[in-house]
Amino acid sequence: MYTFAILATGLLAALLALACNHILLRLWQRETVSLLLGPVIEETSKTGLALLAGVSLAGVHSVFGFAEGIWELVNRPGNIKPALAAWGVHSLLGFLVQITYIYSDQAILAWITGCLLHAGWNGLIFTLHH
Repeated sequence: MYTFAILATGLLAALLALACNHILLRLWQRETVSLLLGPVIEETSKTGLALLAGVSLAGVHSVFGFAEGIWELVNRPGNIKPALAAWGVHSLLGFLVQITYIYSDQAILAWITGCLLHAGWNGLIFTLHH
């Protein structure tokens, strides 16, 4: 049952972030969404829902990353690298967010850690591809 809760929470976080990012991309430039708003929305979805559901932060991040990887495969057929990167990076972020939460017992600190690391990763990718 716990595994199902992690899967459901991760997928719900992914759908919520997808919907929010879709709306934001209509209102702001891609760079603004990718570097600032997107990471905040995604980390809020993943970390917030995981804490509300009482499930593993790392697990929810990994499921979210897997879902994002599927999205990458659908939108970039034949190019598996972005899909694997999405899954791997979100899993790593989840591990780091979980560790931060365990050692600090502060949800806000875990969330800030996720936002900063996620924004940094997106900045690196944006710089490499533009």
